[in-house]
Amino acid sequence: MEGAPAEMGYQHGRMLAKTIRQMIKEGYIVKALYDRGYTDEYILTQSARMEKHFPPEYIEEMQGILKGLRAAGVDDVRYEDIRTAVTNAELSHHGPDAPPGCSNFAAWGKWTTDGRLLHGRNLDWNIDRGAQDGAVILVWRPTGGRPFMMVGWTGGIGSVSGMNSDGITFGEMTSSTSDETFDGLPLTLMMRRVLEKARTLDEAVQIVRDSPPTTGWNFVIGDGKIPGARALERDAAGCEVYAPMDPNEGEQTGHWAMEDAVRRTNHPIGAEKLKKVVARYCQRQGIPIPDMQAAIPLLQQQNSWQRYDWLGRQIQARPAGMDVPQALQLLANSPVKAGSTLHSWVFDPKNKAAYVAIAGSNPPAPAWSRTYTRIDLAQWFK
Repeated sequence: MEGAPAEMGYQHGRMLAKTIRQMIKEGYIVKALYDRGYTDEYILTQSARMEKHFPPEYIEEMQGILKGLRAAGVDDVRYEDIRTAVTNAELSHHGPDAPPGCSNFAAWGKWTTDGRLLHGRNLDWNIDRGAQDGAVILVWRPTGGRPFMMVGWTGGIGSVSGMNSDGITFGEMTSSTSDETFDGLPLTLMMRRVLEKARTLDEAVQIVRDSPPTTGWNFVIGDGKIPGARALERDAAGCEVYAPMDPNEGEQTGHWAMEDAVRRTNHPIGAEKLKKVVARYCQRQGIPIPDMQAAIPLLQQQNSWQRYDWLGRQIQARPAGMDVPQALQLLANSPVKAGSTLHSWVFDPKNKAAYVAIAGSNPPAPAWSRTYTRIDLAQWFK
């Protein structure tokens, strides 16, 4: 897609009209929301709350998608349906509906063969509702802006995984807490905003911190130029940022930081957010809420902590030996691999390359079990 927002939207809608309609009217959106009891009134109300925070150019792009659909003969998709696709992450991930998976790691320096950044990620969402049927690599070349790509879905103007031409890489993980709201900028648009605007790691982190928050998320953001990365933990109450060897990622919460690497799964490292997560879990289980030291053994039994710990130890087991094949292996082995992995990738920003696998259909097959395709982005990132 190339040009002004309305033009890029039109190209998107015109080229992918049939798949957009299928996703919205028959496929994933129906199965993920309406078939699970979400009413149109609820969806429209919560989406409208988030739309108040949409940048005007994103609304122009969504209206462009609608015009492209009309030009292709699709006339039963509403603007509100496209908005639902944009706000779906918050709608379907709020509170107890949040999925249990997703893992991210970024390694460089002593852990890679030539010191460059490699950023890997599994999106463990759901492969039984057909989201993979609308999977697409989206590349934007906005007039006067920087090119960027996202591993996403037809009809969405953002996603949860991506990289830009300045070597910024971005992946997320659900991390629900008790401080969540629908009065903020949706996840997929916030992540797109970072890739569209950020030239440096510091700029990327600041955009996340400045964006109106919604539900609970963890992030890993990389910068291939430095190289380096940060882990972020964000909910409606605030955003904490963690560097390699961060003193706040330590024994006080049962975690351990690393040199030249960051990784996250589906729970917070920060003590305050972690207390909220433990309290929420104990309340649902009907058990007393322990203090933090007593809660650590409980935390360490959870799959999220086991993935976090395993990733760190596997990175350490490959000193100066990790290249793309070894990074992909981390995503395709237990406990990181999951039966619900929707997409899986390793980004190599120095070489402007992405290695991507998408879940299969009929029958559903997790992304890590399928072939990874190398996508050369150099031609698009000029």
